[in-house]
Amino acid sequence: MDNLQSMATFIDLTPQQFSQDLQSNGYTLIDVRTIDEYNAGHIANAKQSDYYQTQAFTAYIGSLDRNGKYLVYCKTGVRSGLVMQMMRDMGFINVSDLQGGYNAWLAAALPVEK
Repeated sequence: MDNLQSMATFIDLTPQQFSQDLQSNGYTLIDVRTIDEYNAGHIANAKQSDYYQTQAFTAYIGSLDRNGKYLVYCKTGVRSGLVMQMMRDMGFINVSDLQGGYNAWLAAALPVEK
């Protein structure tokens, strides 16, 4: 195992932890919900890529820097959890998932954009 792999981070974050990480520089925020879900409301500065559009989604994820820092979310945390595992398998080293997804973000009364 090389040094980067030994420092890899893959965790589920509470909405409050996720929000704190968003405040720090260097994270790319990825919304893996459908475009209709995204347009109904999303976390500010999220890049939308639909998990269900398998070929386009895989190409998008594959184009990202494996050494970057990523925060991913979906509606309930199921899709983003799968994406976090997918990114781990592809060699990414720092990916965090929003525990409970966008629904948990809303329940925590955190800001959204429409």
